[in-house]
Amino acid sequence: MIEQPDFGRRLRRLRVQRGLSQSELAGDDVSASYVSRVESGGRSPNDLIASLFARRLEVPLETLTGPGPEEGEEEHRSHRLDVASRLLTASALRKDGELTEAAELLRGLVAEGAGHSEEDLLWEAAWVLADVLRDLGQFTDEHTVLTGLAATSLSQETPRLAARVATALSENLRHQGRLGEAVRVAETAVSDIVTLPPTAHERVNAMLALLNSYADGGELENATRLADTLQEIAEDIPSRQLRGRVYWAVGSTRFLCELPQEAAHLHEQAFACLRPDVNLAAWARLCRASAALRLEHDPSDDALKSAEALLTHARQAIERIGRPDDLADLMLAEAQLALRQQHPERVLGLTGRVCDQDAELPLAKLGQCYLLAAKAHSVAGDLAAARDSYRQAAETLERAGAYRKSSDAWRQLSELLTPSGPHTGAAGSTC
Repeated sequence: MIEQPDFGRRLRRLRVQRGLSQSELAGDDVSASYVSRVESGGRSPNDLIASLFARRLEVPLETLTGPGPEEGEEEHRSHRLDVASRLLTASALRKDGELTEAAELLRGLVAEGAGHSEEDLLWEAAWVLADVLRDLGQFTDEHTVLTGLAATSLSQETPRLAARVATALSENLRHQGRLGEAVRVAETAVSDIVTLPPTAHERVNAMLALLNSYADGGELENATRLADTLQEIAEDIPSRQLRGRVYWAVGSTRFLCELPQEAAHLHEQAFACLRPDVNLAAWARLCRASAALRLEHDPSDDALKSAEALLTHARQAIERIGRPDDLADLMLAEAQLALRQQHPERVLGLTGRVCDQDAELPLAKLGQCYLLAAKAHSVAGDLAAARDSYRQAAETLERAGAYRKSSDAWRQLSELLTPSGPHTGAAGSTC
């Protein structure tokens, strides 16, 4: 016999444990909204649909329909509703831009803990908390939350959830400049879900995290192979936003391989997917990233003009909704523009502002600051300052795990010391 809301509560718990979305559980037989109504207790399925759900969850039908514990059932239900209510409140605060308040509420919720019946809600609360901390630019705290999530039984027992956490953790490590760790975590995530369909959301996200870590670390051969794989499946990815991120990452890899025309075309495809009216933050970051890569890897006047326009758009958006690290990335891109325009004083002013920020800079970003400053000193004719900055850049990038960029910095320092004079151009890489 099917009794609500017990059936819906069990259905939701089992679905979350298996990492399935409501759409995936629904399949082609019912709608995702129908599953939602069943889980909330607002709709009772017939025996045929209940059996269908049980098969998809790989459990006996009795697991969904059998009698639940009688003692304390009302107390458990009341506590679960309280947890759900506070989670909804935190989500509303986040949507309204009250990130600090949302983080405080979620921290308290996660710290309290609860019984097994609230395990799925607490997992979701910790996941949302990690997202909010990322929005606040608190990457060290985000790392702590994600590490805790990875240790939960839900994550360890559910490959999809484990992959989501590992992917987020890899991106966190990359933002912190811990590139070697980011690569290892992303490689594990990709290998753990290799049985999923190629265009499954978790699998594509894990490959993206790995591609970005390979690219930042200078592992261009590995990055190129993975970019080729992602480009082959891009058009089949159902999510427009995810498809845009794939074009973005693949295009960025082509820039690093000195293929600016192909790269720019891929970025244009990314812009067509990541529209500002849908996700302004992602669009602004794409503007900034695309401009920086055009400035570094495409010497044409057209690339310079495109980069100027993109950075104007990026600044307008980032000043409204960007995180502190977004502003630092933007100023570094603007320093690249000033370097192309032969304005060394502006380059030094911008890199100085980035280095003087209160927040601790990741090593990779600090190394980029030193590298841009070195080139600016070289343009200005201050060779002693250029030598010092090139050395700082090379050593810092090496500590960050960005070995190819570190090698380029050492090479440029060596060229600066040769009788032929200072080297002011961007270092090139080929695949």
